Amino acid sequence: MPRATNEVRRAFDVLVTERTDPAANLALERELLREVDAGARPETVRLWVNEECLVRGPHRSRSSGWYQEERARELGIRVYTRSTGGGCVYHDHGNLNWSFYLRHAEGYVGYPKLFRWCSAFVIEALQALGIDASFGAPNRIDVSGRKVSGLAARALRDAALVHGTLLVATDLERVEALCIPPPGCPPVARICDFDSRVTVAKVIEGIVAVLG
Repeated sequence: MPRATNEVRRAFDVLVTERTDPAANLALERELLREVDAGARPETVRLWVNEECLVRGPHRSRSSGWYQEERARELGIRVYTRSTGGGCVYHDHGNLNWSFYLRHAEGYVGYPKLFRWCSAFVIEALQALGIDASFGAPNRIDVSGRKVSGLAARALRDAALVHGTLLVATDLERVEALCIPPPGCPPVARICDFDSRVTVAKVIEGIVAVLG
């Protein structure tokens, strides 16, 4: 995969998706990855928001966390399955989703490096907004020891998808009632808990500026 240089940043096609339908957005994730893999689309960064829902990995795993299935049914919250691995995450209008669709270059690069590389753009944008964000191995972004973003990935023959959630102003009561954190995961927090002036729109603007 490429390195995070200014030249690479200029090569990104940046897509801010207006739709908030989870099924459509997850279908677009798969479609864009296929297009980049086929060479039909340049490397792309996508920023998007979903209506309230839960999004789970394709396989249940105690190591990656899961969700309270009965509680989700009681609340009438729909559950969708994404193509990348990992546990279950909560989406609402206060959660910003970010996705990198990357072409392979110079052979295979493992997920740990991809997680760190892609999250660096989001971290830089948050730091420009005055949020002291940092990468937390293996696949998260932290602020003051609390998790604000989790990452997942999937690779095809010639491309990879790395995407994550960013808790900007998410309903944390819903998150804690529905999601089961993986072992060793720090407590979660929202960006607005550190600076109430930071909104989803401001974070989108910040990421776009970093990519430009």
